[in-house]
Amino acid sequence: MKKILSIFAIIVLASFLLASCQTAQSVTDTTKEVTNRMTSKVKIFLYDIDEKLYGQVPEENRGGIEETEKTLMEENEKLKLAELKVKKAGLWEDYYSYEIDVAKKNRDIAKVELNRLKWEAIERSNLGKKDENLENIANLKEKKIELTSDIKNLQVEMKAVKSKIDSLDREINFLEERTGKK
Repeated sequence: MKKILSIFAIIVLASFLLASCQTAQSVTDTTKEVTNRMTSKVKIFLYDIDEKLYGQVPEENRGGIEETEKTLMEENEKLKLAELKVKKAGLWEDYYSYEIDVAKKNRDIAKVELNRLKWEAIERSNLGKKDENLENIANLKEKKIELTSDIKNLQVEMKAVKSKIDSLDREINFLEERTGKK
């Protein structure tokens, strides 16, 4: 009976392994197919030019190409500008996230300070257990120091992100002036 169960378990396991291999292969095949379709559609618009062959084209047959090349350069700069703005937006998101973290830490410091003052009031009133009161007060003072340190580290991160934003601002301003999009 045990042999039959063991053989059955091996057959089931082998079936699962084969099925997963076939599934992985079908996913790979589908991915390749979609990629090929997308690539062929892109190639419709972006046929590579043999520059040696194009170099043989006489000037009189190059009408409109110089203006279109200029347009392409301008559009590349506009694309770069848009990408920089997206990057800047991401950095602002990081900055505001740090700002939220700082606000939460400041709130936690206020809570810790309030609790410390309450424990000190309890201790001054000779209520509760003296050892526990003093331990709680010490722990709260330590927690405040830890939170203050966390805030300083977050502020350093915020300054670094702000510096990156300022750098991007300069680059964005330059491109906006150059593309006339200011």
